[in-house]
This record gives sequence, C-alpha cells and structure tokens, in this order.
Amino acid sequence: MPGRHQQTLGIALLLLAGLLLLASGLRYSQLLNRFDTLSYDLLLPVQAPSMSPEIVIIDIDDASIMELGRWPWPRDIHADLINVLSQYDSKAIGLDIIFSESQQTSVDQALADAIEKNGKTFLITAPVLLSKASGVSELLPMANLAAGAAGIGHVDVELDLDGLNRKFHAYGGMGEAYWPSLPIAMAQFAGDDMPQLDELKSNDLRQQMAVGWVRDKRGLIPFTRRQEQTLRLSYADVLRERIDLDVLNGKYLLVGVTAAGIGDRIATPLYREHERMPGVELLAQQLNGLLQGKILQEFSNVQQWLISIVIILLGAIAIMMAPLRYGFALTLIFIALCIALSAFLLASTRYWFAPATAIACLMICWPMWNLWRLHSQAQSQRALQEKLDELSSHNPLTELPNQGALERELADIIQNQSQKQLALVICHFNWSDSSHSIYDQSLGKSSLLQIAEQLREINRSNYFIAQLNSDDFAFLVPDNAESHNTLDLLDRLCASFSRPITKERESLILSAKMGVSCWPKDSHDAGEALRNAATALFKARMDDRSSYCFYSETIGQEVQARYELEQALVHAIDRLEFELHFQPRIDSQSNRVNGVEALLRWKNPKLGWIIPDSFIPVAEHSGMISSIGDWVLKKACLHLKQLRELGYDDIQMGLNISPQQFMSDNFVSRVQLIVLELGLPPSSLEFEVTESTLMRDMDTAVKVMTELTQFGIDFTIDDFGTGYSSLSHLKKLPYKRIKIDHSFTREIGQSQNAREIILSVIEMSKRLDLAIVAEGVEEQEHSEFLTANGCHELQGFLFSPALPFDELCEYLEQRA
Repeated sequence: MPGRHQQTLGIALLLLAGLLLLASGLRYSQLLNRFDTLSYDLLLPVQAPSMSPEIVIIDIDDASIMELGRWPWPRDIHADLINVLSQYDSKAIGLDIIFSESQQTSVDQALADAIEKNGKTFLITAPVLLSKASGVSELLPMANLAAGAAGIGHVDVELDLDGLNRKFHAYGGMGEAYWPSLPIAMAQFAGDDMPQLDELKSNDLRQQMAVGWVRDKRGLIPFTRRQEQTLRLSYADVLRERIDLDVLNGKYLLVGVTAAGIGDRIATPLYREHERMPGVELLAQQLNGLLQGKILQEFSNVQQWLISIVIILLGAIAIMMAPLRYGFALTLIFIALCIALSAFLLASTRYWFAPATAIACLMICWPMWNLWRLHSQAQSQRALQEKLDELSSHNPLTELPNQGALERELADIIQNQSQKQLALVICHFNWSDSSHSIYDQSLGKSSLLQIAEQLREINRSNYFIAQLNSDDFAFLVPDNAESHNTLDLLDRLCASFSRPITKERESLILSAKMGVSCWPKDSHDAGEALRNAATALFKARMDDRSSYCFYSETIGQEVQARYELEQALVHAIDRLEFELHFQPRIDSQSNRVNGVEALLRWKNPKLGWIIPDSFIPVAEHSGMISSIGDWVLKKACLHLKQLRELGYDDIQMGLNISPQQFMSDNFVSRVQLIVLELGLPPSSLEFEVTESTLMRDMDTAVKVMTELTQFGIDFTIDDFGTGYSSLSHLKKLPYKRIKIDHSFTREIGQSQNAREIILSVIEMSKRLDLAIVAEGVEEQEHSEFLTANGCHELQGFLFSPALPFDELCEYLEQRA
C-alpha cells in the first residue's frame, strides 16, 4: 500500500506539471481565442451600464435621405445643420463624416464658416487601406475645414478574429498615436472628467514605433443592453426645426449615417443575428463608457496566466483528492466557478479574465486522472464486492442467515421436493412496553445477540434459522402429521421467552408472537409461504389470547378484510363518510332530556354501514383514532352550538374520549381552543372516559381531568365495573358521574348478581356524592328498578335509539 500511495503521488505531481505547461502554451498561443470571445459576449450583460442621457445621435436616416436627396449631400446642407445647432448650448458636436475631398469652393467654405462659428465641432480621421502596395494611409479632413474645427478625433475600428468589434483605442495615428478618439476629443473639450483614461495600458514599444497606423491605450467597449437606446433625432427634423430642440442643450451631439446601404456598419456582440451597428452608434457606446467611468480592460497575459494557474491547481488538487465518483461533478463545479469568477471580475473590477485556458486544463485533468485511478479502484471494488457477497447472506450482528438466504433456502426445498412437508415459523419479539425503551443502543445490540444465542439453544434439531429484521426471526421446520415438530418448537419458544433476559443488572421482558405457514398445504412457492406466515403473525399480534397462529384461508380473508377496512378508514374523514348520532339522556324523575351522548357512525360506499366495534379497534391500532377523535370533538361542538341556537341551552353534550386522544400532549389545549372558538360554555360538555383509559397513566389522567374540570368540563367514568380500576385510584380523580355499563342493566330482570352490583354502585355513588347514569335501558322493568333505587339518569332504546341530528331536533321538539 505505501508503494501504491507513492506512485499515485508521483503521477499526480507529473500531471500537475503537464497542466502548467499546457496552460502556458494555450495562454500565449491564442488557440482558444474564439472560446474566450464567446465567453466574453455571454458575460457582457453582467456589467452593462445604462445609456447616458447626455448623448444624442442625429441620424442621417432613410427618412432624411428621402427628403434631402441622394447621398452624399452638398456641404451647405451640413453647414445649415451646424448653424441650427449653434443656436443651442450643446457640449460638443462630432461629425462622423469624412470630409477629405472638395466639392465646390462655395459649399466647402460655407461648411468651414459654420464649423468655425460654432466652435464646438469635431471632425474625424481614419486609417484606410488603399492598396496592398501602398499600404495603410490616413484620411484627414480638408485643411480649411480642419482649421476651424474644435478638434480632430480618430474613428479607427479593430476587429477580432471572429469579425466583431469589442475594443477601442484611445489614441491612433500614422507612425505615432497622436489623435485621440472622437469620443475622447469631445469629452476633453467639454471638460468632463475621464479618470479611466490614465488607467488604460499603453501598447508595447514595438507597436508604438511601427510604420503605418499606430494604436495606443486599448480598452474594451462597455456595451449597454440592447434595449438601452441612445436618444436619436432625424437629421431632416433637426435641420427643419420640426421638433423641440431644447433637448440639445448640454448634450453631446453625434452626427452620422444610419440609413440602410450607406455609411459604415460594424459587427458587435450587441447584435448577433447578422445585424451590424452603425458607426455613429458605436461612437455613442464608447462615449457613454468614458463619461460613466465604465470602460472595461483586459488583464495582461502574465496576470491571465497566473489566475489560470491558481484555478487549475485548486481544481486539479480537489479532483485528485476527491473520490472518483465526484470527479466529474467537481470538474463541472470548477468550470462553473471559473466562469463565475470571470463574471464577478468583469462586474466588480471591470477587468476581463479569459477563462478558456483554465477550463480546457480542467477538462483534461479529470479524464487523465481517471485513467490512472480506474485500475486501482477497480481492484479495490472487486475486493469489496467479494466481502459484500460474503456478508450479503447473513446479518452482520448476529451472523444468522438473513431474509434473502431464507428465501433461497425455501425456494430450493420447494423446487427440489427435498421435504414432503415444511412449516415456516416467523417469530416477532415486541419490547416497546419493556425496559428496553430506556436502554442505550449498545445494550439493544447485546440483547439481540442474547436472543439469537437463545434461539440457537432452542434449535436442538438444527432447523434452518434466519433473522428477517431487528425484531423478526424465522425457522424452517420439516414436519409431518406424526412428528409434531412445529408444535414442539412453538412450545419451546413460548417457554424460553416467558423468562426475562438479564443484561448488566437490567431485565428485558419480551413478548413473543409467532405465525406459521405450512407447505404445501397453505402455499405453492416461497413468496406465498412468506406472505402467509406474515399474515398469521399479524393475526397473532392482534389476538391476545394466544402466542401463535397457524395460517388458514379464513385468517387470510379476515386479515384482508381488516386491511380493506383500514384503507377505507384512511380516507373516511376527507370523504365525509363519518356522521354523528345522538342518544338522549333522560332525567329519571322529571322525564326531561338532560343531555345527549354523541355516537360515531360510519357509512362507507363500498362496505356499507360499519359498526364502531369493528372499526374503532382498527383506528386505535393504526394510530388514526386521534384524528377521528378530533373530528368527533369539533363536529359535536358544532352541533351543540346549533342546539343552543335553537333554544336548548340546558342540553349537555357527552363525548367518548379514546385513550390515545386523552393521553395526547395537546388534548387540553385543543379542547379549550374549540370551545372558545365556538363560544360554548365549558359546562355544556361532558367527557366520558373508561376505567382502563385512566389506569394507563394515573398521573397524566389526574392532570388532564383537573385542568379540564377547572376549565368547566364535566367527566363521567364510562362502563363502570368492567375495568381494572380500584376505588383508591378513582378517588383521586375529579369526576361527577358514574355510568353503569349496559351489560349489567340488561340483566336486571334475569340476574340477581347484576341487581346487587347495580345497587352497590348506586349506594357507593350516593356516599361519594356522584350522579349515576345507566345505559342500555331497553325495558320498562329496567327503568322502574333504576328509578326506584335512586339512579339519576337513564339512557337506552326504551326512550330513544341514537338519532341523526335532524331527527334529534324533532325528538326534542316533541318532548318540549
């Protein structure tokens, strides 16, 4: 391994050195110039300044050509324009028109006089290639025109390799760069500050001393966004004064040709779709950048190289140090960072960094490094795969075969018919209610190891045993009618795990449940055997009467029906399938309706009416009982509010509260919120809770009942006498009523024991100053017995079944 690491380090250093040499060659060879210019054009909008309102273009446009005649015009027309412009206080006037040849003496002199009189007019000079033999020469304005001009500026244009103009030169001239550009000449004359002018770098000495046209102090034009337009006025409109020309005061005026087919047009990054920018508009873009101090510059070659090297080194080192799978993503990230750096520098420092060299080297680094690492990583992956294959069939903690191994073993047995009969036993250990819930993770793992070891000890016949997950284990038991192997195993499992597991002076109490599926009786393949065993296990976990369950078709149908019921229950609230019925509670002395008990009813479109005894246990087991209880609470309170609006102010609404709902953290606040929102008096509500609910957590029960009693809500102990409570516990609770369960009420005329129990409860309640309610009153005999012995309120079919709300209102109206 040390030798491999040293070899990898050597290759990495060699690759870094090669990348540095490649960067140097690419930077100075300009091979990637096209990519750099494309990047520049795409990023140019990040720095785009707004167009200065100080610049106005006077267009020699198509309309002006139509009105004033064929181009070129007599120079007295230009003289007339300058005379018009002289009436306004503009900063400077730039004529982007070459006046190098004479027309007529009179018209030439008229233009010269107008220029001299104006005193702010600038003329242009430009290099021109007359022929290859003669080379570049300089076009200058006529002497008599130049004599009266405020100055002369060059309009030289430099094109990049792709034919687009991105740069301008502050100075240019034949043999020496003595002419300022036209925008600079105009701004200097007007006295506007141009701090960036001194910052522009001079060209090297060889270029300054070259024979022919020489350029100096290069900058990049900061093009505005395309929608940022310079104020443009038609030449003819200005000449004829058909528009308000006060707008010209204090402005830079650029006069030039924009008409189609004449004048100069230059390709720029601003127009990519085969459009060209008129020369006068290009001058406006230069002048705009100078006036706002937004001229862009390029880093020198050395600076470009240094920045590229830093990016390449950082990117290459990150790619080499990262895992192989992240190499491509890191390459993309560094390429993106490289482009982002170019954009940031362009926007913040107004310097352009060309990213192509760095990007090219990064794109080369990743595949080169991958080629080196693929072989060694492939070897590592092969070794790892061998280890994973070894572990894939066993649980890493207990080293028992896992579910995959069980499925393969079961499939082999069924396919090869190596056993005549086979039982699949899935054993689930439930420790959620034991002290394991407070153990740390290490103790949990050690407990699993103890369980696995205990299962191995039970497995005397060397059955195939597997761990399916942290709580489930499985046995494959060869069985037949004579051997009873399966029953023997189940008995041993129950006996073994009835005793607690001890670890570090702590006891872990397990509850084992088992499901059994037999082949070929119950299933035909491995998948079906596993499903059937899991179904039997589910049934066993739902049934407290036995620790194990054998699969049968009836059990399968029962579990399937429960599954369908649970699925239907999930959407019952949203689909408005629940409704409340109300059973009146009658005063035994006055025969008045003192209150009603809200009872939940469910009608499913597919399953029909479903009794609460069927779906409430499912809701409790699946955890949906809390949301159903919240719905019942809110709906019952709404109906109570409606009853009070109808004038039944003395009706009390009774609600059955589920254990999960009663013990939830937000139960008290939820109840208070609903009652206050609906404006109900808390005393109009009564909550019925069972003894078993209260015994789950007596401290919480006392706290919840005390808070709600102080709020004003009454409590009734429901189904009294059927639970496991004691008077010592119940005396701690603030309740007002006890409800005698219907199982006692219905046996009043049939069982002396039932009568004695009822009399005992009534007597006890009188001594504790508690009200008594009897439910299940269905016969007159029941009513007479209970009334005669002091039962305060009666509820049952003798008076009324549970009624929908509309029928309840009719019932109350009839009894009013």
